[in-house]
Amino acid sequence: MSERDDEELRERFAALRREHTIAAPVFRDTMAAARSRPRPPRPPRPRRGRRLGFAAGAALLLVALVLILTVRNRHRTTVDLASVRVHAPTDFLLQLPGADLLRTMPRLGRVSFDRRTL
Repeated sequence: MSERDDEELRERFAALRREHTIAAPVFRDTMAAARSRPRPPRPPRPRRGRRLGFAAGAALLLVALVLILTVRNRHRTTVDLASVRVHAPTDFLLQLPGADLLRTMPRLGRVSFDRRTL
């Protein structure tokens, strides 16, 4: 496209915008017309169905609560996590050279050099 074509497109779009602006109603007038319309009467809501649904929901909630409380205490198993050992295939990567030194407590006031480690 050339500059002339771009300018022509701009003028055409500007003309379209002007036409739409002139043809479109003012927003305030549209809202005022919508507010002035009478609302159709609402049909009465059935109250019996609402009460029945509420009662059924409450009964279902009560039954679920009783079942949860009774079943939870019946099948309780204990798991001693301290006795569980898990050995992953990559455990060897966590072993450090000299890890035995990290597990011992140094004694202050005494020099304890091992000539094998020097």
